[in-house]
Amino acid sequence: MFDTASVLSEHNRMALAFVRHGAGAIRNVATRMRLLDTGMHLFPVSINDGGEHPGNSYVVSPLTTYTGYADYEIGQFGKTRGHPLLAWPLRQLVRRIGGWLARARIDRIVQVNNWLLSTNLYPPDWTGDDLPEITHLLVDTYPDHAIGFRSLNRHSNAALIDRLAALGYVAIPSRQVYLFDGGDGNASAYLRRRDSRNDAKLLARTTYAQVSGEALEDADYPRIEHLYNQLYLDKYCPLNPQFSADWLRAGQRDGWLKLTALRSPAGRIDAVLGWFTNEKIITTPVVGYDTALPQKLGLYRLISQISLEEAARRRGLLNMSAGAADFKRQRGGQPEIEYSLVYVNHLPPARQRAWRWLGGLLHAIGVPIMRKFKL
Repeated sequence: MFDTASVLSEHNRMALAFVRHGAGAIRNVATRMRLLDTGMHLFPVSINDGGEHPGNSYVVSPLTTYTGYADYEIGQFGKTRGHPLLAWPLRQLVRRIGGWLARARIDRIVQVNNWLLSTNLYPPDWTGDDLPEITHLLVDTYPDHAIGFRSLNRHSNAALIDRLAALGYVAIPSRQVYLFDGGDGNASAYLRRRDSRNDAKLLARTTYAQVSGEALEDADYPRIEHLYNQLYLDKYCPLNPQFSADWLRAGQRDGWLKLTALRSPAGRIDAVLGWFTNEKIITTPVVGYDTALPQKLGLYRLISQISLEEAARRRGLLNMSAGAADFKRQRGGQPEIEYSLVYVNHLPPARQRAWRWLGGLLHAIGVPIMRKFKL
């Protein structure tokens, strides 16, 4: 693993810039970043030894994903979805297993293609034929670490999931995401949904101006950070990655993040959207708006509609991640379970059992709950 490559595709160029910038500009991420050079692709790799700090974001910490974040989400489920009697035993279960998973050192992990985002994307031309060599290399280099791949779902990554499973990787469910297929362009089914049509009308008549990332000024980035924080940290969960203004600016500058903002007639940015894309899939890891403004302005509806129309324009797939499930379903979002695939065969038996038990528990309890309650 090193910092140069002979083949600098667009994906490779962005990966190089991303890792050189480092994870330090994300306020609640503690990890070491390296580049894995396969000869054709560069993959950012996060390396955690465990015990970095208890608030480490879920983008590098499985312990946070399956205990801290899960506990928070179950609590919100009990409050907002009216199921406190179900939420209470689930929270007790999560808290009981948290200590055991910590002792099993599940945070001692190397994660491949980890862009430190809610959803990682894989090069669409990557067949995964080199996965045996990648696994062998990483096991030899980090013999006391689990080896993981995040953000996999069967709609987008079926072949990769099957290759990893054949090598002995364990599938660990993580969440339910929502996909919008824009392959039919302006005739895509989700654009014909009633709520999407209403959002399109709102976008057509809004007084907000769309501002591309290239037109943003340095002074705009602290406001963009604030808007993201209002939604993802204050309204949702502080264990989401806490992107700084410097990180957002670097992403736009280096090309691995494409920002679009909504500027009011008074000149103030009131909403922001950040795309992370490859040739086939669009994701939106950065979304924010001024939650103190009147709901009738429809700021979340506006930026969501911009994403839907962009996917149709590109005839691509929009992965709109998790959360706001009712909103996304009403606009035609199709649910898919997302997984991490983790290799543990080289670890001590007790640590292997912890990972396999976690996967079995989430398949047996977590996935049915996500599907039944449309989370």
